[in-house]
Amino acid sequence: MKDIINMSTPNLISKHLRIAATAEIMQRDSPLLQGLTAAGFAIDSGPDGSGLWMKYLNRGGGYYIDVGASQLIADKKIMIKQGQEIKVIKAPSIVLEGDSELEADEIVFAARYQNMREAARKVFGDELAEMVNDFWGFDDEGERRGMWRRSGHPGSWFFGGDLALCRFYSRLLAL
Repeated sequence: MKDIINMSTPNLISKHLRIAATAEIMQRDSPLLQGLTAAGFAIDSGPDGSGLWMKYLNRGGGYYIDVGASQLIADKKIMIKQGQEIKVIKAPSIVLEGDSELEADEIVFAARYQNMREAARKVFGDELAEMVNDFWGFDDEGERRGMWRRSGHPGSWFFGGDLALCRFYSRLLAL
């Protein structure tokens, strides 16, 4: 039932409803968010302040859901370096472009998200990738682009997202 309720709310109305909720959450989490910002973690409130869910629907990525590391980052027990290219890994450190060097016990790469069109290009080649529509975000009618609908290439349909979206749309796509 929850899937039907979530999916029946028009995306533009859902976005509007989420703006106040996002502001409240950011206010409640303000000490943690300030600590993350001070540690160099980029914080934003999603498209027009509408939060993570709308960011997910717009990009399919570009966010982090706290599963325990946020406070460790804010406390600088986990160090991060965003927005800089790695020049070389020289154990036990990383040399960044501009020659700044960071010592590290462990290195975790959190690579940027790429649009599904680029994944399609790798699997199916340039010809199909150029024919398919963009993915994620919304069209002029407020509907999601590229997913669970005609893709722009005859006979090619793309499917993705979190469990709730896949659970709901897989039944419709199967028809």
